[in-house]
Amino acid sequence: MSAAETTHATSAAPPRGGTRSGASVSRALGLSPSQLGLRAALVAASVALVALTLVAAPHGLVVGAVVLVVLSGWAALRPESAGSGLLVAGLALHWVGTVPVPATTGAWLRLLGAALLLLVVHLTAALAASLPPAAPVPAASLRRWSRRAATVAVGTVPLWALALGADRARAAGDITLSYAAIGTSAVLALAIWLLSRDARR
Repeated sequence: MSAAETTHATSAAPPRGGTRSGASVSRALGLSPSQLGLRAALVAASVALVALTLVAAPHGLVVGAVVLVVLSGWAALRPESAGSGLLVAGLALHWVGTVPVPATTGAWLRLLGAALLLLVVHLTAALAASLPPAAPVPAASLRRWSRRAATVAVGTVPLWALALGADRARAAGDITLSYAAIGTSAVLALAIWLLSRDARR
């Protein structure tokens, strides 16, 4: 076979199965591949949070979990709808309503994981809703939103550590760390509010 024939055969080779199936799903849903990946991340984070809640809860609310999984799919298909807000609120209420107040280090670690997963759900839904479904997600937008996510996550971890320390200090009768946790919470809430204002511009 000549070099020209080899080049032609290589260029005419069919795409890999995963790429071809992903492109087919994107076309069927009217989404760009990057939008499909973004919405898949939304569903994955939401389902992971539902599973974590069931693991952390002494008596899991299975019916509520099923509803949240279905709502995850709807929010992924229509992130601009009220379904996204309902999903975030539902995931938070599912955790608060079924998981007891953390009393061990393992329970506190699960709480941190739940908070970060909820952040991923919120940000992926907001980013997906901010662009047309068939439009690729610009790399600049992805970097900007990643920085926002990192800012909130970096603020969440020390806040979580302070809350853990305050819980331990409260048990020992020392309220200093409790006041520190409250102050840090206020600063983090202000930072999140400023980020959300910037996201709406």
